Amino acid sequence: MYPGSESKLVRRPVNTAVVQGSAVTFECVSHVNVNNSGIHWFNSLCVKNNFALCKETDYIYNSFSGPVGKYMSSRRFSVTEANNATHISRNVNINSAQLSDAGVYLCVEVVGAEIRQTSSAQLIVVGK
Repeated sequence: MYPGSESKLVRRPVNTAVVQGSAVTFECVSHVNVNNSGIHWFNSLCVKNNFALCKETDYIYNSFSGPVGKYMSSRRFSVTEANNATHISRNVNINSAQLSDAGVYLCVEVVGAEIRQTSSAQLIVVGK
């Protein structure tokens, strides 16, 4: 355990339903902010205490290397970041949600290679 690295997700993504073309934001804020800590985002429930189960295409955002995967190559997806002395924030933003964006979005709090907490939300996109 890293000193001062108590784990606590203080803001978690919530299930969301939107009409196709709407904007969506999934928030994830962690109370931990020590060296080598971060928040990763995935587009599925691939993480079961082992990152080896995740394929590169499952990542939306990796705190240690930044935006990755097919999602971040789309101009419709972005991640807003904020760090301060007590919190790390990584929010996934989808501009003009499409039917293909529907699914599970997973926020993963990590310190080093250790998964501390996860929280997921379902996105439902309804056609016009």
